Amino acid sequence: MGDVQLSGKDLAWLSELMSVPSVSPLEGGDPREVVGAQQCFLTGAVERGLRKHRWDSPPATDLELPGVPAQVRAAAAVDPKRFLATQPSVVVGIGRRQPPHRRLVINFHIDTVSPHIPPKTVGRTLYGRGAVDDKGPGVAAVVGVAAAFSSDPLLADDLEVQVASVPGEEGGAMGVYGTRWLVRSGCVGRLMLFAEPTGCRSLDACSAAMTPMLVVQGMDSTDDRPEQGHNATLALGFLATRLMEDLSPLAQHHGAKLCLSGVHTGRFHNRVYGTGELKLNIAYYDQDAASKLAEAVHQVVAGVGKEFVHRFGNHPVARRLATDWADVVRLEWLKRDLPPLSNRDHEMESLLYAVGLPRHDGTADGSAFTCDAIWASGPGRYVIVCGPGQLDSNGAHTPREHVPLDDLDEYATRIRDLVLGFADHVRGANSNDNSDQLQDTT
Repeated sequence: MGDVQLSGKDLAWLSELMSVPSVSPLEGGDPREVVGAQQCFLTGAVERGLRKHRWDSPPATDLELPGVPAQVRAAAAVDPKRFLATQPSVVVGIGRRQPPHRRLVINFHIDTVSPHIPPKTVGRTLYGRGAVDDKGPGVAAVVGVAAAFSSDPLLADDLEVQVASVPGEEGGAMGVYGTRWLVRSGCVGRLMLFAEPTGCRSLDACSAAMTPMLVVQGMDSTDDRPEQGHNATLALGFLATRLMEDLSPLAQHHGAKLCLSGVHTGRFHNRVYGTGELKLNIAYYDQDAASKLAEAVHQVVAGVGKEFVHRFGNHPVARRLATDWADVVRLEWLKRDLPPLSNRDHEMESLLYAVGLPRHDGTADGSAFTCDAIWASGPGRYVIVCGPGQLDSNGAHTPREHVPLDDLDEYATRIRDLVLGFADHVRGANSNDNSDQLQDTT
């Protein structure tokens, strides 16, 4: 059997999908663009033999569940139902409907980071937003699934493959109104593959993340009277330094990743800014580490306040800030208490190895990253993250995002082989079940 190659029509479909600026609304995108992108995906999937199973969004009450990031609640605050209606998940499928143990689910996200970058092809390389994260892998997966069922018409009676296109992965949304909703409402299978860039290695662990934010809400002042303001730049700069010094060793000890993500007070030179914020991101692989790191954040922030008062309480420029520190500086949490993913399944690992998608221990070398696969684990399921390219070397989230077309072809081929291998697994399991039943009746 030859390799799968994306045809001209496949590449035109991918280019059309990438042309839709489905930037996450949490990164300033128009929420309605997700609807257009999902319609484009659905049309292309149906043209390749898959059927529409679902086009829906969670109820507004889901936004009140534990773990929903603060920025998601803020984006939906004005009209939650309307917001969610602009963020549908789409599930397409092929093969007769089957119970979860005879079902393979592939998941990719339709939303992107900002800014939107239109697609262009240079030679055999596709550039643009979503090329590798995550529209390119999603389209290649559909092409691979279609190729498998085209090569073996009997597959349709033996197994079911579903492909889920979800919103709400980027921008810190963490999949709470996409993947989380689909899993809770039954879009699960024996093998659940999240098509994110991993170099076609199967990662069966994902970090979750917490986002503490330090906020200063004080009084501004002019450069003529700098001592009259609560200097947010000074407060947040001091906090950033201490958080880096005190939290980094603890994060490293627990195999976590600390990122001082961004600080903002103002842009001009001739004033004291009394308001501002500093955000951190802490990715972790187990809940115990998360609890210890969260407690450490509270302790460090409390200690920094006391240290600032002690060191700068009599400094003219810092005196007002030191005096009012407890009233104008506070710690907020944009997200926390999210579950990391960690699972093993030797049977499925053997299958993945056989089709060229070998398991890789991403926690050992730090290559396991945060994505919405954290919501998918459960009894009878093996959850992996596996896709073409790499987040860093392929420029995901940067102006140079790209993917070689050969990588998409290779991924489509391996997805085809995975579907065929999973069919053999299902048939073998069914044969064993029948043998057991015959033995029990003798």
